[in-house]
Amino acid sequence: MAEMTGDDAHKIGHSGIGPECPISCLGVRTVGDLLGLLVEAGRTSGLDAVFPAAVAAADRHHEHADGRVGLACPVACLGLSKQVMTTLRNDRRWRVKTVGQLLGLLRSGDLGKVPQMGPRRVGEVRVALLAAGFTVPADL
Repeated sequence: MAEMTGDDAHKIGHSGIGPECPISCLGVRTVGDLLGLLVEAGRTSGLDAVFPAAVAAADRHHEHADGRVGLACPVACLGLSKQVMTTLRNDRRWRVKTVGQLLGLLRSGDLGKVPQMGPRRVGEVRVALLAAGFTVPADL
């Protein structure tokens, strides 16, 4: 890449972004920004091909009005692994069906109490909620 000088030097979205650029050139300031960038990269590249199938299987009539996952959305909208979805579906105590219920369960600290929901699966849920734009507790 040619050496940059003046106003074009390392600003958000400048032309010629390369590996030598600081991360700020991508417009990433927070973990949420980074997760959003990674999610968008997955969508753009087609790597999220399982996501539409998961949503369709959960609720064929469900649509996101503004393109974002909301609290009333089915848990399937988060694109969680089959193992996590099966664990949540099979749990009879909490009956988690919506993103809001799942977020409440995580915030209360009870998600780790769900049978078969170990630290790795709780971590997957945390990352999926962050990627969807929700604020999750730092540590439980």
